[in-house]
Amino acid sequence: MRSWKPPEKADLIVSELLGSFGDNELSPECLSSAHKLLARDGICIPQNSTSFIAPICSQALHSNVAALGPSRAHFETPYVVKIQHGVRISGPQPCFKFAHPNDRESHDFSRYAQLSFDVEEDYMLHGFVGYFDAMLYGGIDLSILPEMHTPKMFSWYSIYFPIMRPLLLKKGEAVDFHMWRRSSAKKVWYEWTVTSPTPIAIHNVNGRSYGMDVLPMS
Repeated sequence: MRSWKPPEKADLIVSELLGSFGDNELSPECLSSAHKLLARDGICIPQNSTSFIAPICSQALHSNVAALGPSRAHFETPYVVKIQHGVRISGPQPCFKFAHPNDRESHDFSRYAQLSFDVEEDYMLHGFVGYFDAMLYGGIDLSILPEMHTPKMFSWYSIYFPIMRPLLLKKGEAVDFHMWRRSSAKKVWYEWTVTSPTPIAIHNVNGRSYGMDVLPMS
């Protein structure tokens, strides 16, 4: 699609490339050249997407990842999950936003987010849970955020970013969270860490454990 040259430009492009974290199925990369396929007054659906993330306490999720084996790679991989046993420690905050189509010359979709979450009760932190919200067109929204979940929609579950070792959090503390969306010529990956109240190692450095393959343009 990125290199296809249509005989005439389209009035409408509808894409189903949204993942549980919005961009984790490479919608920014795949739709990066959509503006070249659209007529001047053409419409792209969705028009934009925003990922959201929140800290979570879930011994069940963490234990399920640990049961996969001793390799750190299991804790440096995000998982699409239907969370049945877990408590969000704080409300979700926006992380990365992408507009579709992208009409910039740059096709670098790297991102960085630094977020701070207030801890209102004592909790054990087991990782972070991600969602997405997408604007389809004309004020019509599609969302898996629990606070505004689109009714009767079951196409997506949330995504879980684990941490290797759970962190004990005390009421009144703040969780300082950092996340990167990085890319190379061959893949896209996420890195994440916590710097406060207790610093931990950056997970999935250079995409060593998990990445999304990017095919070269023909």
